[in-house]
Amino acid sequence: MIVRMSYWKCKKKYWSEDKDLFEKGAVPIMENHGGFIRAMLLAEQNSVNRIAFTVWKDDSSYCAFAEHSDLKRITKMFAHMYAEGGEPKPYEYIVKAHSSK
Repeated sequence: MIVRMSYWKCKKKYWSEDKDLFEKGAVPIMENHGGFIRAMLLAEQNSVNRIAFTVWKDDSSYCAFAEHSDLKRITKMFAHMYAEGGEPKPYEYIVKAHSSK
């Protein structure tokens, strides 16, 4: 499994809108890609900090998505929400171990 964590800063006025756009815009796009397992949008309470957390079956599934125009499409759909200097900074991690639940 591969986990992609993308750190970004969201303008405070979009506290609720980012959730809706993630669930109704970004997630359905990712669900159309083979190997997609799960996505979560994480936020610190009353903060501009966000983490988009996605899980992919394997490296090839993730790489196919990362090279596809849909990733740029998702990034662009959130562009109006990015705080100054808050564009996404992605990191990819290999899952070495996980719980069974």
